[in-house]
Amino acid sequence: MSSISCLCGECKLTLSENRPTLSLYCACKDCIQALRWCESRGGKAPQKLPQGFYIRSDIISVEGEKFMKAFQLRDSALSTRVYCTKCFSIIGINRPNYLNNVFWFFPNNCHANLDLSVNPCAAIYLSSYEGGIAEIPDHIPVFHNFDYPQELERFRSINGVKNTFREPTCSPNGITFENLIENLGEIENVNLKIGAIPTGYEPQF
Repeated sequence: MSSISCLCGECKLTLSENRPTLSLYCACKDCIQALRWCESRGGKAPQKLPQGFYIRSDIISVEGEKFMKAFQLRDSALSTRVYCTKCFSIIGINRPNYLNNVFWFFPNNCHANLDLSVNPCAAIYLSSYEGGIAEIPDHIPVFHNFDYPQELERFRSINGVKNTFREPTCSPNGITFENLIENLGEIENVNLKIGAIPTGYEPQF
């Protein structure tokens, strides 16, 4: 069965889909900060340039819910992340603009029994990236930020992006990732400082 589980094996989501709809390289400071926060509590170190995947938000069964906790980085956060309280793997991430259609995960920081052959179709928030652009394959479109509407439109014109950030086309067989977050109760605010993130910075994906 298709599943995403934490690295210690206590938490597991069984999914209705096996293949993600989209993969991106993401250098946004919020993703890195959240992964490093989990690392500081015993989780796995993040990749220098994390590769994430979007999978349909349709969860057939949940195991280890008592070890799952939802958290946000700060009061102004839009992203809500679910992690395992034993190994601090991040199991999945939700944002309002995912429209309850997909959720986001990093297979380097969890176990994903899925078809991950989906190639990244873009590298985003490269203005925050501490590495060299030469590390990114030449055929991958690069977006340093989304400060300009034309950059956002260029990103949204990518087929995988158009097919991912949209309203669901059918009802889920199980529960959505938003339902899971609701079931976990109060969201933990870890009150991390924005730090070097520019004023007004807000990741969109």
